[in-house]
Amino acid sequence: MTTRDTAVQDLVVAGFGPSGIALAAAVEDHDDAAGTAPLAARYLERAADSAWQPNLVLPGTDIQHHFLRDFATPRDARSRFTFPHYLQQSGRFYPFTLMGGYVSRLEWSDYVQWAARQVRGPVDYHREVLSVDPVTGADGRVRTARVLSRDTRDGSLHTVEGRNIALATGHEAYVPELFRPHLGERVFHASKLLPSLAALAASGDRPPRSIAVIGAGQTAGEIVLHLAAQHPDAEIHSVVRHAGFRMYELGHFSNEVYFPDETDYFYGLEGEQRERALDQARATNYAAVDPDVSTALYQAVYQDRFTGRQRLHMHKRTEVTAVDQTPDGRVRLRTEEVFTGGSGLIEADAVIVCTGYREAALPRPLAAFVPHLRLDAQGRPEVTRAYRARTTEDCEVGIYLDGLTEWRHGIGSATSFSQMAAKADTIHRDLRARLRRPVAA
Repeated sequence: MTTRDTAVQDLVVAGFGPSGIALAAAVEDHDDAAGTAPLAARYLERAADSAWQPNLVLPGTDIQHHFLRDFATPRDARSRFTFPHYLQQSGRFYPFTLMGGYVSRLEWSDYVQWAARQVRGPVDYHREVLSVDPVTGADGRVRTARVLSRDTRDGSLHTVEGRNIALATGHEAYVPELFRPHLGERVFHASKLLPSLAALAASGDRPPRSIAVIGAGQTAGEIVLHLAAQHPDAEIHSVVRHAGFRMYELGHFSNEVYFPDETDYFYGLEGEQRERALDQARATNYAAVDPDVSTALYQAVYQDRFTGRQRLHMHKRTEVTAVDQTPDGRVRLRTEEVFTGGSGLIEADAVIVCTGYREAALPRPLAAFVPHLRLDAQGRPEVTRAYRARTTEDCEVGIYLDGLTEWRHGIGSATSFSQMAAKADTIHRDLRARLRRPVAA
């Protein structure tokens, strides 16, 4: 049985993580300032809450962007959703000013959940969005979309209609094909780190003797350090295809790719030009670590050399070529040196796949909307500068891809917090302009 909400919303947001919260903040700040009837908005989130990367909040880790690039400050520093307002409300403003450096992941995650609680509009948690379906009138025009969601607790189905839909579901965890058949208790993606480690510890009568970490990004580096601290008697195998962990490109000028005017520039480029520009920008955020993690990793390896006790095994220029299981249930990784072709073998109690996230060419919930979307040669929706998918003439529904168009808007418009507020502002302004238009007869 499907429960149907008969009220048609001005906006339905699928996903109430950072992108969804930032959009809600823009909506409600506008409502507060205007003093008029609030926008009819509904927010759906498949998780139990809006915790930010809850399975990766490790002790001693921090965020990699300035704390003023929060949900609202770049848009309106007077907003009640800013990080400074969060500090003031928590009574930690002055102590925080003595800290220096970047904000810890633990505190930033708390800020994200605090901001989510400030939203007055209805938020439905435990709601996984399954599809966004066009609602066609008798005249053949599509004026609303029906969002179908499933309650993750009891499997019940629910629908709500909206004149505008924002997909803010984030990127999908990427697992290379080689590892997919083995996903489970002993092989898992980094996004499931903490519960998977807890389950592994609960299932055995001894702590893991050997753990392999696949990948060379910030998450992989932080996990290696965490495992080394939490499992002092285990061997940690770090497997990377490069000459070792590389540091982010931290140049001041190159990191201006996270400025809003750089998004304008990137959006104005043609297809091949955009691909080249995005390739240049990747070094600022992907497959690398920050200076703190790089230093800590090297110090840990150096300490191993000094003591003669090699616990950290850094498998440089190495890729995994085969995965299987040993008779006692451990995971066996066959490896190959990327240049010489030399073979190797790693046996581990657990394998953590830190291979990042991918952006779907076409978000799965939009499958039914394809006849009403304008697609490019790669099958991706054509999108405006305001992150709205271009639709056919018979469709009046606004479909916003919030944080799902890195390929079109650049590296600063995807998962990074740097433009979270600016992106929400752009979408919100476009949304309000659409709502002010007279409804077609």
